[in-house]
Amino acid sequence: MKRVHYKSEDVVARGKEIYKQQIQDKVEPVHNGKFLSVDIETGDYEIGTDDLSPSMQLLAKRPDAVIYSLRIGFRAAHRMGFQY
Repeated sequence: MKRVHYKSEDVVARGKEIYKQQIQDKVEPVHNGKFLSVDIETGDYEIGTDDLSPSMQLLAKRPDAVIYSLRIGFRAAHRMGFQY
């Protein structure tokens, strides 16, 4: 089967849509702060305490998964910056 190539913005849009419509109510607030990766083609998802393990779990099941990742309950997965 031929692999579909997605634009980054399409992966993000589809990932957010799946999360909001199918997953969010199941995982928030119980798993807030954990990381979630979702395969945008199947809707399968995994949760982990770090940002890499959920993606690796999905890839172990489906090596050609198209993955969108986020931090549950946060607008961004990581915070960058400093304080004085």
